Amino acid sequence: MNKVLCASITAILMTGSLSAYTSATIYTDLDSGFKLKSQPSWMEIGGKNFYGLANKPDKKEASLNVICAFTAKEVEESTGEKFSTEEFLSKYKDLQVLERNELSPDKVYYKLFMPDPYEIKADNKLSLAPKELLDNSTISISTSKSGKQPYVYLHIVDKGNTDTLKSLRRSVDMQIAITSANNMLYAVVSTFPLPNLKAQKDKIEEATPFSKKKVRSEFTDGNMEKLNGYVASRKAFLKGLSFFAPAKDTIPFGFNDELLGGRIKLPETWAYAQVNDDTIDINIPVKITLAIPWGGVSEFLSPQEQTEVATDKEDDGNEPDKKGSDGAQDKEKSGNVPAAEDTGKSLNKEDISKINYQKISEVAFFASSKPKDKNTFSELFNNPFLTNILVDKFINEGLKHPSVKEYVDFKRINTKSNFSNNYGTISLSGGGSVKNSFTFNLKANAMVTPQTFGLTAYISKDEKKPDPELENIFGNIKLRR
Repeated sequence: MNKVLCASITAILMTGSLSAYTSATIYTDLDSGFKLKSQPSWMEIGGKNFYGLANKPDKKEASLNVICAFTAKEVEESTGEKFSTEEFLSKYKDLQVLERNELSPDKVYYKLFMPDPYEIKADNKLSLAPKELLDNSTISISTSKSGKQPYVYLHIVDKGNTDTLKSLRRSVDMQIAITSANNMLYAVVSTFPLPNLKAQKDKIEEATPFSKKKVRSEFTDGNMEKLNGYVASRKAFLKGLSFFAPAKDTIPFGFNDELLGGRIKLPETWAYAQVNDDTIDINIPVKITLAIPWGGVSEFLSPQEQTEVATDKEDDGNEPDKKGSDGAQDKEKSGNVPAAEDTGKSLNKEDISKINYQKISEVAFFASSKPKDKNTFSELFNNPFLTNILVDKFINEGLKHPSVKEYVDFKRINTKSNFSNNYGTISLSGGGSVKNSFTFNLKANAMVTPQTFGLTAYISKDEKKPDPELENIFGNIKLRR
């Protein structure tokens, strides 16, 4: 689960061109004991013990909300201390008393109310936040209830030190809302990008009869509207959550794609990200799902330089830190470096260098589309014999084109097309190498009807073959007419 946060945030920032939304639904995880009445979203991510939604209110920048579930055993292994909902609620009440009387939260010692247990590091089941973010942020703690459910909020706002926060690309506001029920620990992680005050076009001007006009770099009305939208999404996600006693889930883990047959099962050690995209053509919407083995954020991050960690406290757990002022109970994180220029641009090699792609050994890709025009692909069936020949020729010549070989060199390509009775299939298998990187195997299957299209693909590195479970999953996927 753990790597999904860092990897998903990176993926969201990298896929800035996508701009589509899934409809509201109810997601239930029986094994983990939570239910989410979700809102329309741009991206859905899921794993065996987590589920999240990403939103793009302006179709440019994304916010992410994820619910993560941990068993008592996982919490105890990570903290070295016994865990129960009873103790959590007792400590919560103690913290409430301190907050109500404006006393230091340090008087309640409870590891789960500190940021350290959630630092991304090897073998930490609770890995949620990058160390570099924790080291260069102001962090506050507060309590409140969403409905009847009590939450402790760790509000993490980085100081804009992009020299030390290169992997995040720009300043972010992160909140970890912690709660417990039925001896499970739940962490609701919410993150969104903060405006770059130096780069924003609009400035706030002020002047008095006795002074010259001044320009202040503060949040403009437009920025505040966007921030308020992010915060509203954060609150709506929390409000949509409910908890119950975990039970054995009778529905296999996976995702839904109605055109590819409905429920598609995945191995329980995998996770997925799914988007609905209509940017290519509004009349040809495409559902895209990427699945990959998930072992934890720490598995995917290159080793980072170690620095000391402190703690910090701020007043409110839900609102963004607008001025970065320090309260009486605040403890600043170390790492004072000059503010950097805007990093709200495409990821470069330096930004993504901390993601260890060598750890990714296999990837599954799924796509489906049902255009509005019932005859979008009908021409493929006018002369099935000719279509079979042309498709095989197009694939072979396309994959051997110099522009493709500049990056990917296919050593072997096998294709087989079969178009008949308004149903066509295109099978592709092969292998080769990515320039200056690794060898790979590819197995793909495209399916077409006059109105619908489907694609499944499995890519593995270094001669790795899919296990029998995956082979069975791919073999059973059929495109609905």
